[in-house]
Amino acid sequence: MVDNAILSESVASGFKGGPRFSTDKVTSVNMQERRLQNLSIARHYFAWSQRNRDASLIATLRAFWYDRRGDFKAWLLKDWTDFQLVAEQIGIGDGSDATFQITKTYTAGFNAYVRIIRHIKSGTLVVKVAGVTKTLTTHYTVSATGLITFTGGNIPTMGQVITVDGEFYVPVRFDGDSFAPSIPGGLADILDIDDLQAIEVIP
Repeated sequence: MVDNAILSESVASGFKGGPRFSTDKVTSVNMQERRLQNLSIARHYFAWSQRNRDASLIATLRAFWYDRRGDFKAWLLKDWTDFQLVAEQIGIGDGSDATFQITKTYTAGFNAYVRIIRHIKSGTLVVKVAGVTKTLTTHYTVSATGLITFTGGNIPTMGQVITVDGEFYVPVRFDGDSFAPSIPGGLADILDIDDLQAIEVIP
C-alpha cells in the first residue's frame, strides 16, 4: 500500500537514481556469454548522498523520514530526471472499451518498454481523444491507480487515439531504518548525508 504522502520537491531534487533490471550472466570457457533476465520490469532505485547542505533542508527530510517510520510506510517521490508525460499514447478506441491505463512508452525503435504510471500529480493531467481535450468527471474519471474510465456516451470510437499529458510520481519506500547525517567541519548549520536509499514499491 502506498500513502499519498509526497516528499517536498525541493528535497526530492537531492535524490539521484533511476531504473534497474536484473540479469544473470554466465561466461563459458570459450568466452560465449549467456544471459538470463530475472525481471520483466525495471525497478527504480534512488539515493540521497549530499554534501554541505543547509540544515533546514535536512530537517525537512528528517521529519518526513520520521513520518514514514523509516522504511515502514511507502510514499511518493518526484524523479526529477523523468516525471513528465507528453502526448503519451495510452490506447486506441474500439467503440466499446471504456478503460485505459496511463502508461509511458520508452523506445529506441526496436524493443519498446511500456511503464505503468499509477500516481499522477494533482492538477496536471490532460486527456485527449483524437486531439480533443476532454473534461474530468464530464467525459472521464481517473482512479488513484491511474486508470482512466470514459463515461457513458463518451467512449472513444473505432480508431480514435487516446493521449495524456501530465506529471507523475514514483511510489517508493526508504530502504533501511536508519537516518545518519553528519556535521562536516563542526558547522552545525551545514550537514552531510551519505546514501539514504529509496526503492520503488511494485504493487
